[in-house]
Amino acid sequence: MPTPSPTIERIYPQQLDAQDHDDRETLRIHMERYDFAAARLIGTRVLDMACGCGYGSDRLAELNPDKVIVGVDIDPAAIAFAQAHYQRPNLSFICADAEAFSAPGSFDTIVSLETIEHLPRPRALIDNCASLLAKGGQIIASVPITPTLDGNPHHLHDFSKRSFFALFEPHGLLPQQRFEQIQWWQFKGLFRRNATKRHRSEGVGNAVLGYYLKHPGYLFKRLGSMVRHGFSNRYLTCQFRGS
Repeated sequence: MPTPSPTIERIYPQQLDAQDHDDRETLRIHMERYDFAAARLIGTRVLDMACGCGYGSDRLAELNPDKVIVGVDIDPAAIAFAQAHYQRPNLSFICADAEAFSAPGSFDTIVSLETIEHLPRPRALIDNCASLLAKGGQIIASVPITPTLDGNPHHLHDFSKRSFFALFEPHGLLPQQRFEQIQWWQFKGLFRRNATKRHRSEGVGNAVLGYYLKHPGYLFKRLGSMVRHGFSNRYLTCQFRGS
């Protein structure tokens, strides 16, 4: 099965260049989130909600051979890729909408990394995840906590730590262990207009300028973040459990 074309939103490890610093950093920051989650799984049944092409679900399964890992994603091409490339006795994949997914039985841990900011109704995802949790279960989730709407057209919401945590409070799920990451901006080919991309971030600068033309007030939000955090995006991964 051919690897789909690169996008700013979805990565396929097989597509990244191990000799390229930016590609290595992109993969590192994604895998570190999954390693954080993998070290904190509880119970035996684990759901990776919005698993993409499956590399993270595979990591969870590799590091936890005693647990059953189920990866779910709405994209049929991503699930087909996952099923073709990541195969373990304790790993399976299902194509389904994260907001509506249901399954017989419940899950002890639900992992959902870099998902919430993409959805029109973030709370609907958390509500569904909470309904799928076993008693005493946990959710491990992540979001960007700096502005990203200007640079990523797939992101629909910005989050602060406070607004992120507020999604889980109605279900009695409180933040426990946390993992914050810094991703420094990649300036390679930022304003490239070539049709063929050599890097997933190429041409993003053009989209950013276009976004500011349509949303000039957002530029002040970005400038405020730059003063506070420099040329970087910040991400927070957090374990949520009942009190």
